[in-house]
Amino acid sequence: MIEKEVICVICPSSCHVTVKGDGKTVSEISGYTCKRGKDYAEAEYISPMRTLATTVKAEGYSCPIIAVRSNKPMPKEKIFDAMAEIQKAVATPPFYVGKTVIENILDTGVDIVLSNQ
Repeated sequence: MIEKEVICVICPSSCHVTVKGDGKTVSEISGYTCKRGKDYAEAEYISPMRTLATTVKAEGYSCPIIAVRSNKPMPKEKIFDAMAEIQKAVATPPFYVGKTVIENILDTGVDIVLSNQ
């Protein structure tokens, strides 16, 4: 049995949730104070996801780099590989928030888009 402590980030309570299982399914969960915390801890245990925010090179922009982010969370284990792909990318005009720079990065169904920050 694999046990993992997850600190919930859904609300300010920051519950320390203990999740036990085989790594793919949850058999026992404790320490949460709301359903959202329970759902978050289960998802974090089974398949952690993260939103990625970084910069890419920009051609024809007022600055040599521009902010990008993933349009939705992606598998945590793919973040470093995604960063390697993003380093190769170059954003080109026109520049607007939400413009796709890399479509379906690493076949995750996640796009890397221009951000406003």
